[in-house]
Amino acid sequence: MNKPKIRRIIILFCVIAALSLFYLFFTTVVYEGEMAVVTRFGKPVRVLDKPGFYLRLPFPLNHIGRIDSRLTMLEPRPSEYLTADKKNLILESSICYRISEPIVFLKTVIDQEGLNIRLTDLLSSHTGLLLSIHELSEIINVEAAKLKFQELNDKLTELIRKDASSFGISVEQVFVKRVMLPDDNKRAVYKRMSAERERIAKKYLAEGEEKALEIRAEADKEYRRILAEAQSEATIKRGKADAEAMEIYGEAYSKNTQFYNYIRTLEAYEDIFGEKTTIILDENSKLLKIFFSGGN
Repeated sequence: MNKPKIRRIIILFCVIAALSLFYLFFTTVVYEGEMAVVTRFGKPVRVLDKPGFYLRLPFPLNHIGRIDSRLTMLEPRPSEYLTADKKNLILESSICYRISEPIVFLKTVIDQEGLNIRLTDLLSSHTGLLLSIHELSEIINVEAAKLKFQELNDKLTELIRKDASSFGISVEQVFVKRVMLPDDNKRAVYKRMSAERERIAKKYLAEGEEKALEIRAEADKEYRRILAEAQSEATIKRGKADAEAMEIYGEAYSKNTQFYNYIRTLEAYEDIFGEKTTIILDENSKLLKIFFSGGN
């Protein structure tokens, strides 16, 4: 290997080494979803709030502190509170926020752990204050019109947003995710809810019974009307039929009176004499005249 080639390799190595040292000690990269705070001897001097490639002085002159700028969800452990009517409630809440002023954040709470402690304290104090002016029936109720749950969330968001702004963060939303009852209160609440449902059920049953009586009365009235009309029509038709029958009988009787009497006598015999009927009559009886006279 000749000397010029060795010289070029050494120069290339030196350039790569220099670029690497420059990249490590004099530059920094801010990625999407984060911010960087440049501090000099512990004092903040610059905020890098946009993704990109930046120049900086080497440590210990400058130090780069990275802060997550994305929305963050804080979910403290459920806590027990007392309502205005002295009922215990266990609430599980969440705070959705983002760091908006990193320098203020570093000066007041220093790190994420310190912020979580501060926010948890704020959430606990404001929730307890708000619940102390609301009764249990305004938080848990089967009637939506009596609930003030959304009002509680909105007021909680407003109060914590105002107080948390001093920490350099922007609170997007505070909401109660879950409401639970201590074991010793569940039975009383369930009993009251059961009584309320029973009252509503009785109301619906009474209204249904009243409506059923109205329907039955109307149906009975309609039944009587139809029956009366049918009976009236049947009576008219029966009268007309009887009149026509009498007319036919009259015409038949007038045409052959002797035959008509003969037929009527036979019909009378049929009604009088059954299969097991025994009658003893004199041969001169008018009843037997037809058998001896031949109907003359």
